[in-house]
Amino acid sequence: MNRHIAIVGFGRVGSALGYTLINKGLVSHLTIIDTNSVKATSHALDLQDALIALNQDVSITVNDTEDMLKADIIVVAIGPANITSLDRLDEFHSNNVGIQALAETLKEAQYPGIVLNITNPCDVITQVLQAASGLPKSRVFGTGTTLDSLRLQRLLGDHLELNPGDIDGYMAGEHGDSQFVAWSPMRMAGVSAEQWNISDDDKARIEFDVMQSGAVIYNGKGCTEFGIGAMAANICQAILYDSQKVYSVSVYDETAQCYISHPTQVGKMGLGKRFTLTLNDKEQARFEQSAQIIRQYVAMV
Repeated sequence: MNRHIAIVGFGRVGSALGYTLINKGLVSHLTIIDTNSVKATSHALDLQDALIALNQDVSITVNDTEDMLKADIIVVAIGPANITSLDRLDEFHSNNVGIQALAETLKEAQYPGIVLNITNPCDVITQVLQAASGLPKSRVFGTGTTLDSLRLQRLLGDHLELNPGDIDGYMAGEHGDSQFVAWSPMRMAGVSAEQWNISDDDKARIEFDVMQSGAVIYNGKGCTEFGIGAMAANICQAILYDSQKVYSVSVYDETAQCYISHPTQVGKMGLGKRFTLTLNDKEQARFEQSAQIIRQYVAMV
């Protein structure tokens, strides 16, 4: 089975993803695309050394556009070159040039594979990328709140002394400041969140901690890389093996008229069945507000 993945943008996140894909034995062919050719080549050499230690057989190519267009999955991990803040508008302006160039390449080639976007602001960039490339919405989606939802499970697990894997819950809305915990549909160890009697103060603290997790990591080390790299690798695995696993990815919502996160099945054809969370009135209002923020950013393009 040929498992070919191309990563566009091989900085901290892209390289973490590349290493994770190799370490987990998920790829037989890895294409690295980056504007810094010297660094990209050095990453490739470093990974080739790792192949021996990991007992993996992977073909690695660098900055070969034709090869990229043959990949089963193109993961977009373009990052800001000189941005020192977490301001999403700054990130958008910095990343949009590279996104537009990639979209034009995909459009001209009528790329037949799956495009998974990591680049922030995730929902906005995913929508811009899909619109500019003209590829089907079912084959262009973003990582959305997948990592945020994992952080929620980790923090709730700590609070309730549960294994995070026993928590079925999601962060809803954009991958950004207006995201929120969807408490109403959440279940922990098969029991509804309501039955766990979590106080409002604890709920507010947990939501705040989830939303600040990225900033805490960023402020301490200048980036986030391992968590999102591992999460993106899991999504790639679901695509390659057609597992139809549900992830809270950023998908196009016809009602909201924007890309926004929903629990959705992921497989070899891209997106499968989408599940709509049953939200209470307050949560639904927050979801709609989040969608409005995304639409406002898209309108600035």
